[in-house]
Order: sequence, then structure tokens, then C-alpha cells
Amino acid sequence: MSALNASQLRWSYFSTFSTAALQMVAAITITRFLQPRDYGLAAMAMLSYSLVGYFTQLGVSRVIVQKTDLTEGNIRAAFGLSLATGLGGFVILALLSPLLAWYFHESRLTPVILAFGLNLIFLSLGMVASGLLRREFRIRALAICDVLGYLLSTFGLGLPLAMHGFGVWALVGSNVSQPLIATIAYFIARPHSVVPSRHRADYRHVFGYSAKASVTTTVEALGGSMDTLVMGRMLQPSALGMYNRSLTLSTLPSLNLSMGLTRVFQPTIARAADRGREECLHIYLAAERQLMSLIFPFCAGAAVAAPVIIPVLFGRQWTPAVPVYEVLCLVAALDASFHLPAIQLEILSLFRHKFMLQTAFAVCFGVGIAVAAPHGGTLAVAWVYAALQAVRTLGLHVLSARSMRTGLGHLLRSWVPGLLCAAFVAAILAGAQHSRLHTLLPWPALQLALLVALSGAALAGFYRVFYRATVYESWRSLLRRQE
Repeated sequence: MSALNASQLRWSYFSTFSTAALQMVAAITITRFLQPRDYGLAAMAMLSYSLVGYFTQLGVSRVIVQKTDLTEGNIRAAFGLSLATGLGGFVILALLSPLLAWYFHESRLTPVILAFGLNLIFLSLGMVASGLLRREFRIRALAICDVLGYLLSTFGLGLPLAMHGFGVWALVGSNVSQPLIATIAYFIARPHSVVPSRHRADYRHVFGYSAKASVTTTVEALGGSMDTLVMGRMLQPSALGMYNRSLTLSTLPSLNLSMGLTRVFQPTIARAADRGREECLHIYLAAERQLMSLIFPFCAGAAVAAPVIIPVLFGRQWTPAVPVYEVLCLVAALDASFHLPAIQLEILSLFRHKFMLQTAFAVCFGVGIAVAAPHGGTLAVAWVYAALQAVRTLGLHVLSARSMRTGLGHLLRSWVPGLLCAAFVAAILAGAQHSRLHTLLPWPALQLALLVALSGAALAGFYRVFYRATVYESWRSLLRRQE
């Protein structure tokens, strides 16, 4: 934990854990008022706006964090560039929306895409302020802004709309209002000039780094969205909604955990890169061990408890999603594991090989889905995703190891505590479910509560006994104030 500031991590994880808890409450409430087809339509619209957004937004927030000698002119240039590309992206999306609705065979999709497209403008307005908060390690302010945005958008707008029968528009209202509220909060916390710079030199570094980061991120996003892109055309919205909701439930908790760490990891390793790669390696290994010590056990436990989790959270009408969710838990673990090497490669401006790897993944994933979906449906797609995700994750770790002049085995040893704990937690939960749990606790909600308690106790006990200094004390330090 010494490699990363414990106080900053504490606030970052406060944000992510709070958001995860709110997402769980939202899953239990909003999902019960909506149908799989609503989530299918939303998934198509979100994919449409996000792909345009990744290409047009550039990596402005990341360059604000990364640039060593950031000037006021760079800040003004970054805001002007971000706003221009956000507005441009919305116009492009508006022009493409009828074509996208035709592609997905959904006439109802055009207005939904246009509504989601407002996110391009709202996100562009907050890029610089959020980047400055991360750069200045003001994680507490960032955490408060994020939690406030999610709380007001989901329960102040999304839930009431869902309860009153607005269907997919409840998801639109929640998702579009969240970045607007967060952007306003970011700017209040970290105001900056909104007058674009007139000097070309201010744009040079901002645009150069951002363009490289944007192209790589766009290909990465395209690869991760191939399932929705292909299945949205081949399958019904209800099947896509079932798959998409399972994917969201499996990946969001692990994504929140990784984001809690990467908010501090990115600016920390960016400053360390100026001092040498040995320090980068030290920070990287500590962060990877800390992250995967939770991700692997969490995903393993969720996969084993899937037959209880899905009916309790979503209702019995979602029970067919259980096998898909079990496989996607593996995807979630692998997805979280490549965030740190991806950030580390960007910090060192090593884009070429990363770009090639992401491109290969996107192509293979698209072909795999086109072959698997007609014959095996969403479950076959989930297995294709898991297999290719494993290859991509190992590939990124190979590139990361080479960039820090070490071996792949050296990096992957940081996974060992998490993998061993995952096996232990999975065994405990499997034993509990094969016992007379359903007779002792006939209510599924109580069964889920018991499984959660068992997994938490198993995780804490395992690390306290076997990895007290390297894992247990690191996490324990986040739960207590420093003297």
C-alpha cells in the first residue's frame, strides 16, 4: 500500500463502493419494472453513442493527468478541443441514427440514440475538470461528485420513470442525466477557464497524445462492443437484453473496484515514469496484487452463487440468464486484470503494439460472435468472449512486462494470492449450496445474504492467515484512519 497513497485510495474506493452499492439497489428496483427488450434497446443506443464518443472525445482527460508541465494554455486548449469534438460527435450521431436503426432492425431506436447522444456534449464539458481533479489527487472531491451524480440520476429520475411505465426512457433519463450532474459538480469543485486558447502550440501536445490514446481506446471499445454490435442485428432485443444485463451485473462490480484503484494509479505512475521504470514496476506490482486479490475471489464467488443471485436481484423471469452470467463472471475477472497494464503502456506512450493487439481482438471477436450466435446463442457468445479475453489479457501483460524490462511470470505472480483465494471462496460457496441451505433458509434473499457473509468471511480469513502482510494489512489500512 505504501506505493499508493492510502488516503487517496480510501476516498476513491468510497466512491466506487458507494456506486456499486447504489447499482445493486438499482438492479433490485429498476430492473423489476422493466423488460429485457428495454435493456436490449438501451444497449443498442448506448453502443451507438459510445463508439462515436470514443472516437470524437479523444483522450483529453488522460492528457491532463499525464502531461508533466501542464500550462493554462494547455487547459484552455484541452477544453476547446473537447467541446468541439463533443458537439461534432453529436452531429455525426444524429446523422447516423436512422442508418443505425436500420442496421439493428429497430424503428424505435432513432429517438433513443439521439437522447443518449446528449452524453457526448455533457461528457465533453466535464473532461478537463475531472482530469484536473485526478491530476491534483483531489480524489475526495471526485468521489463526492461521482456518487452525487449517480444517486440523483438513478433514484431521482430513472427509478420514478421506471415505476410509471416509461420503459426504455427510464434508462435514457438515468444515463443521460448522470454525466450532466457530475459535470456540473466537477466544475464547481475545480473551476477552470472555458475560453479556448488561440495559440497553436497549446494544442500541439494535447492533440498529439489525445489522438493516439483515442484511436487505441476506440479500437478497444469496438472490440468490447462486438457482442452488442453483432447480436443486436442477429438476435431479438429480448435476447440481447438478457445477455447485456448479465454482462452488466458481472462486470460492473469488478469495474468499480478497478476504477477505484486506477484513479490513483494513473497519476501516481505518470509521475513515477519521469523518475524511472524500476519505480513504475514497483508501483505496478503493488497495485496489481491489491486489485486482483479482490477481483478473482469476487468473480469466482459470484459465478458459483449465480443460481441464487439472478432470481433474487432481477426476478424469476431472468432465470435463463444464469448460465450466461456464470461465464461472464470469468470475462469480468479478465477484463479487470488488463486495465493496469493498458494504463501503464499509455503512460509510456507505447501505443503501436497495444493498438495491434486490440485490433486483432476486435476482428476475432466479431467473427467468433457471427459464427457462435446462430448456433449456440448468447451462451456460446459468452464462451467466445471469455476465451478471447484471456488471450488479450495475457498479450497486454506481455507488452507491459517488456516495457518495464521484466518477465511475464514476474507480473503474473501478483495474481497468485487472488487465484488461491478465489478457489477457496468458490469451494466454500459450492459446499454451502450443496448442503441443505434451501431447507434451512427457504427465502432466496436470506440464502443470498448468507452466501455473501460466507464469502466475505472466507476472503478475510484466507488473507489473514496466508497473506497477512502483503494483502490483508494493505486492505485493512484503507478501513482505518491514519494516525
